[in-house]
Amino acid sequence: MTARGGALRALLGCGVVLAASLATASRMDARGEAGVFVTLMMLAAAAYVGALAVVRRGPPAGGRALAACVAIGVAARLLVAGGAPLVSDDVYRYLWDGRVQQFGLSPYEAVPDDPALADLHTTATRRIDPTSAVLPSLYPPLAQRFFLAVTAVDDSVAAMVAAVVLCDLLTLLVLWRWLLATRRSPWWTLAYAWHPLVVLESAAGAHVDILGTLLVAAGAWALVRRRPLAAALAVAGAVAVKFLPLVLLPLLWRRVRVRHAALAVAAVVLLYLPFAAPDGPLPIGSLATYAAQWRFNGPLFRGLASWIGVPGAVAAAVGAGLAAAVAARRRLAPEDPAAWAWPLGVTVAFLPAVYPWYLVWMTPFLTSRAVAPLAAWTLAAPLTYLVWTSQLAGRGWVVPLWVEPVEYGLVAAVAACVWLRAPRGGVRAEAPGGPQL
Repeated sequence: MTARGGALRALLGCGVVLAASLATASRMDARGEAGVFVTLMMLAAAAYVGALAVVRRGPPAGGRALAACVAIGVAARLLVAGGAPLVSDDVYRYLWDGRVQQFGLSPYEAVPDDPALADLHTTATRRIDPTSAVLPSLYPPLAQRFFLAVTAVDDSVAAMVAAVVLCDLLTLLVLWRWLLATRRSPWWTLAYAWHPLVVLESAAGAHVDILGTLLVAAGAWALVRRRPLAAALAVAGAVAVKFLPLVLLPLLWRRVRVRHAALAVAAVVLLYLPFAAPDGPLPIGSLATYAAQWRFNGPLFRGLASWIGVPGAVAAAVGAGLAAAVAARRRLAPEDPAAWAWPLGVTVAFLPAVYPWYLVWMTPFLTSRAVAPLAAWTLAAPLTYLVWTSQLAGRGWVVPLWVEPVEYGLVAAVAACVWLRAPRGGVRAEAPGGPQL
């Protein structure tokens, strides 16, 4: 048996374990049996780490082998999709926001628990969490138009899952093209295609963050291809899905022209205009309420808010992400995955609520040793779904006490390992064709 043949067998074995673990997890009561569910997610994470270790040592030769491995990732999504929504009910809010737009209403004004709108509900939208049902939407306008487009075709969870998985697969395609454009091994597409969190939050969660992730990846690819207008529009589109990628704007400094930036800003404003009052500001829905009241898995925000207040902590989150992006702009090339991953990761770390699907934004860029701490974080994040054990036991929406120390301790431990193994002068980008993780 050749070394390459052994590598393929090892990869296929890891892929089978990963897909089987995720498929099993999707067919159980993930909330009522959160402990078993999280155990299966950790098993999938172990298989994922094993697969990337094989890729780093030396992947099999030939495009057919890569296609077979990517097919396992696609199959995992198809197997998992039937369980949606598994551990998050956000998809019901997406359906509501799309549905009210069909009736000419603004999702920034139409509240799900409004008795006057009771006739607009479907069986699915009546399942919106009560804490969310009293609030208008907080999703930016491109996300809203995405919800409208999907519900106009089919007003169902299955349709939303299908649309999000399509965005997920397009992200995989863009990542493949980006790797080729930057002379990296296309085998690193498995870092995204096989990521357990991506499979969970796309096929079993239908989270709109996947659409934003697609646009960020497209922006990175366009910048490498020296298509500045496309890069500016893609990043602006990502901001119009969720505000998180605002912190990436410094990466575009002097890489896009002023007219490109102006067109991108104009595109976002045009998306907002149908929802804006004639003489009022652009709507942001319940974003302020979210920042003031929502708390989950955010120890850094808790500490800062107790010291400088909520507005100061929010400003610190944005400032930290922008500072990371400025540093990346000065030190890293646009094709370096760390330049994109770290500003997003730093910002998420400082948010008041750090849900696992927020980490999906980083997953196309987990292809270098410099982002290994973030990769570890994305694999540990499903531990927070043990919150369901607390919720069902009547202890409230809080994760068990040990989860945050383990989750963030793992990130710190991996960061320390990366730092200790780095050459003098810090972590540097690897050569495009060399080992990436």
